[in-house]
This record gives sequence, structure tokens and C-alpha cells, in this order.
Amino acid sequence: MIGSSVILSTLTVRNLNVYDHLISNGPCIQCVRWKRKPIWLPTAKSKIFRVPERPVIPIEDYCELKRLFNNYRTIMKSLMCFFVQKEEEKKNNLDFNIMKVNTEKDFEICSYVNSQWNEKIAMIRQKRLSQEKTHRKEEIQKKLKEKKERDLKMQEIIDANIKKMKNEATTFITPKNIDQAILNALENIIDHNIAIDRNGNFYKGEPKKNESSTTSN
Repeated sequence: MIGSSVILSTLTVRNLNVYDHLISNGPCIQCVRWKRKPIWLPTAKSKIFRVPERPVIPIEDYCELKRLFNNYRTIMKSLMCFFVQKEEEKKNNLDFNIMKVNTEKDFEICSYVNSQWNEKIAMIRQKRLSQEKTHRKEEIQKKLKEKKERDLKMQEIIDANIKKMKNEATTFITPKNIDQAILNALENIIDHNIAIDRNGNFYKGEPKKNESSTTSN
């Protein structure tokens, strides 16, 4: 219990040299839960005189580790040289004349690519327009043919109606033949008292009176 109380007393904030600073900045205190012990505590008494054993590495492993380290060092040195070279190129490119030449080269390259793209698009557009033109001609020819057929049918119907009207025009009553039509109507009286039986026999004139009906009267 004594040892634990001593350890707790050493971990309190009052035993720290920055006590006044921590108290003045109380809201800024951040508590850290250490896994083993705080970093500011000294070495434990049980580990003061302990000498760690140096690991013994086999020769094969040592050679392999050395080879890997040499490769790593070579690669890192190459990267550093590459970065230095790129930085020098950037500095050289900052020259006005060099920048002007590079700009002109970029413009020429962009113009060449743009011209190729325009030619390609022009070919595609020309092909599409020719196809649309051909399709449009075929559609117009088809519509003209259909219209011609409709006109022929309409003309046939009109001719038939005109022929029918001409045939019926002979029976029309006009101011010139109205007197003759009246005389014909008076001379040729039409009797509508006509009947037909199931056998197709016609009966004209007034129907005969039933004898039973006459006797009853």
C-alpha cells in the first residue's frame, strides 16, 4: 500500500513543475491515459542495470538485409536525382524565350490535332448529309406517287358523279319544260294503292270490302 501511495503521489499534478501553468489554463488540460507509464517518469529501478542482449542475426539474413538496404538506398538516390533534374528543367522553362518557343510548339500541335479532328468531322457530316438527302428524295418520290394515286381515284369518283348527274339531268324540271311536266303529271296519274303478297302478285286499285263487315253494317 505504501508503494502504491507513493506512485500515486508522484503522478499527481501538484508534483509537476508546470502546475501553475496548468492551473492558469485549466480548460486546456487534456487527460491522456498512458498504456504503461507517463513519458516523464524515470526508468524503473528493476530496469536500471539491465543490459539488453544484442540479437544474433544469421549470415544469410544479414546479407539479404544488406542487399535490400543497398537497393533501397540506390532507389532513393535515383529519386532524389530525378527530382533535382525535374526542378532544373522547371527553372529552365521559366525563361521567356524558352516559354515562347514552347507555347508556339504547343499551338502548332493543337492546330494540327484540331485540323485532323475537323477533317474527320467533315467527312462524317458529308456522309450523313448525303444519306439524309437520298432518304429525303425517296420520301418525296413516295409522297408524290401516293398523291398521284389519290388524285386519280378522286378524278374517277368526280367523273362518275358527273356522268351520273348528266344522265339524271334529262329528267330535271326546268323553266322551259315545266308546262310539259305538268301536263304529263295530269295525264299519267300514278295510283299508289298497290300491294304485293308472299308469292309476288301485285294487287292494284282499292281493296275489296269484306262481306262480313258489310253484313254487320
